[in-house]
Amino acid sequence: MDNERIFIFFKKIPLFCIVFFAVYSNKLYSTDFSYGGNFLKIPVPALTSGLSEAYTSMISADSILYNPAGIGLLTYSSVSTTYNRYIEGINQGYISGVINTPYGNFGVVYSALKSGDIVSYDENENITGKTSTSHSFYGIAYAKGFPYFDYAKDRIDPMLITPSWTRMKPVRVYIPKVYRFSFGFLVKRIEEKLDTESSSSLLFDGGALLILPGHFQLGASAQNIGGSQKFYQEKNDIPRVYRFGVSKDVATENNVMNFIFSLDYVNDQSEGSYINFGLEDDIAKTFQVRFGYTTRESEMSSMTAGIGMNFDKLLSKDSFLKGLRMDYAFMSYGIFGATHRIGFQMVW
Repeated sequence: MDNERIFIFFKKIPLFCIVFFAVYSNKLYSTDFSYGGNFLKIPVPALTSGLSEAYTSMISADSILYNPAGIGLLTYSSVSTTYNRYIEGINQGYISGVINTPYGNFGVVYSALKSGDIVSYDENENITGKTSTSHSFYGIAYAKGFPYFDYAKDRIDPMLITPSWTRMKPVRVYIPKVYRFSFGFLVKRIEEKLDTESSSSLLFDGGALLILPGHFQLGASAQNIGGSQKFYQEKNDIPRVYRFGVSKDVATENNVMNFIFSLDYVNDQSEGSYINFGLEDDIAKTFQVRFGYTTRESEMSSMTAGIGMNFDKLLSKDSFLKGLRMDYAFMSYGIFGATHRIGFQMVW
């Protein structure tokens, strides 16, 4: 897409221009439009957003976005959803789910960001009607953990960083505490519509996760392998992203508080390298406080924050669900205002 076509497009959709600047400011500063699919960089899940997305070595349904191997060590099934009230009235929805089976864990994910109706203008600033933009992706994942213990199903594996679920009990019989390992992959399709133009691409993510004694978790993943976008007759590659993460938790006496530290090194083909750091304080497996910090230059704020609240105790004994939690995350985009994410996680 040459600069003249870009200028005309932004004149037609001024609101989209603002959003594009807020999310992809690094590209506007450099006037480099050689990469596509940049909406994939927007933090989505409420839980991970509060930790500045330092999640490559963590384990939950949200792991599917950072390291698909993370879903391979879940010993139960789970669903995660988030609604993101983005800047300038743009909305984003997200849902992921993992089904636990003896043959490995299967996951699905879907996310969509839509602008709604936007008044459009021509190059002379005359109103020409309304238009819209949409950006979405969906995918399927598979991950397998080793070794596999059938008696650990629907139980908490003591080797893993302790989750906050209160009705999910630990394994009651002996289980080796030597190591855990998993690998996983995600096949996803992205679809974008900008005014009258549309594009789609098929991408691949892959990763691995290693659990060591003492609740040390190490993860690595490669994202957005293969695929490209084509808008206005110009083909743009989807930037590859390589992630390396480590996490560790430290509990106080009687597990009144559990501090979870996570650190990611991320190399983005379009942005270079940066560090994400996250800290969660899980209080009595009921209330979680989260903070995050990133050195990523394209973010307009280096700090994030979030909270979580467990509602396990409100579930009846006969309930199909074994855990229910609500999460919230706050992120600021400077002069464009704050964004708010509200999410829910359910396990069974």
